[in-house]
Amino acid sequence: MCVMVFHLLHRLSSNIQLWLICHPNCITRFFLFFFYALELIPYTRDPKAFLQKRGRLFGKNFAALGRVIVGEYDLLVGIIQSPQKRGYFVGTFLLVPRMLAKCFSLFLSDEDAGGSALHASLHNYFWADFVPPAMARIEEQEVVFTGYLKSGIVAQQSSEKTQRMEIEKMTIRYIFHAFIGTPLSDDSSQVDVIHSLMFSKSPMFNYVLGGTKPFSTLTACFQCGRNKDIRTIKNLIIESPLMSDYVPMAQTGNQSKEDFAEMIFAILGIAGVAGTSNLLLEVLTAIPVNAPIDLGDKKDVMFAVLEAARMRAPVNTVNVILPQAKTMIANGKETIIPAGAVVGGSIGLASLDPAMFEQPDTFNHHRDNLVKMVVNFNAVGFDPVGAGTRQCPGRNVAMKIASDVLTLSRNPDTFKAQNSNIDRSVHGHYDLLAPPK
Repeated sequence: MCVMVFHLLHRLSSNIQLWLICHPNCITRFFLFFFYALELIPYTRDPKAFLQKRGRLFGKNFAALGRVIVGEYDLLVGIIQSPQKRGYFVGTFLLVPRMLAKCFSLFLSDEDAGGSALHASLHNYFWADFVPPAMARIEEQEVVFTGYLKSGIVAQQSSEKTQRMEIEKMTIRYIFHAFIGTPLSDDSSQVDVIHSLMFSKSPMFNYVLGGTKPFSTLTACFQCGRNKDIRTIKNLIIESPLMSDYVPMAQTGNQSKEDFAEMIFAILGIAGVAGTSNLLLEVLTAIPVNAPIDLGDKKDVMFAVLEAARMRAPVNTVNVILPQAKTMIANGKETIIPAGAVVGGSIGLASLDPAMFEQPDTFNHHRDNLVKMVVNFNAVGFDPVGAGTRQCPGRNVAMKIASDVLTLSRNPDTFKAQNSNIDRSVHGHYDLLAPPK
């Protein structure tokens, strides 16, 4: 009985939202914001369950969170491959622009979609001048970066309660050292500050939540700790080798040192740390113990990482603003979605579309179409070569970390030097790795 009532409420909510979306004005936008705020908390508890539940009720595309969620693979591909008009969104969160970095690339529209040339300039800078030195540093200091991964893999084994935190802190040390050139020790207070900014559950301390509507309005007067932490990390970046000779230039949007440092923090924190740590947790928890992975074959390891990311997308949603009206099946019926409507392309749902991936909930890293059809890193298919127009610049770094973590976590030698009573055989290791609660 309760299940039927919840289904009825979900249907009512979604149908009302779809009507509001199709009749845009200041009043309907207000009510759409109300539905967004209402559904935001249940979504953040378990995004995959939230979306799949509504997908079973309405089909692949439906109204939720104040926008149209697109889970149909072909429609998502169209969104990713077309020039994108962006709003102030990170994942599902609707943000207050002044509360985050001014030139954060996720907010910038493509020039062909009504934006300026700034996104293209920054994108080219990241691919040409930001990522290559990080990759070179990782290769030159291989022992140091492998040490980060080993210590994190072993530490996260000690307790299910701290598993996620240990992986997150490991990712912080690795990503920040690689990109800004400053090593951060295990017990560094700066690691704790970055962790709080990225993973705190409180909008008074979390960088993204603190800038998210409606939380930002409710807590703006109590964000002294958040603001202090942001200044601390901006100073860390400004004083790092990355910015030792920085001068404002057109390629970086002529940003001041302070603005550029906060943009780098936003990119490294949101995409580099939060996105990559989600991927690592999937690699550690979603791949079956008996999956036939040849750990000596880098390509086979890469396929396993891509399949883990397909089964539970580390970054779930690409939000765009429709530049013109579009007809699609939404809530089970053909609907004209007007220009200006927000559409959330759900990588998570599209990656589980049975029309594209046979038995989508089953791990199979030898799928014939995996490399060609996977939709992660804001790209269709995976190719370590090429930058595209909006592909994640840190794609190859994230794939390297995830591949190394998978290989190390299944190698008993990783744990030999540790004094612990935990069974560190391959099977014992994975028996302890339950998905985070």
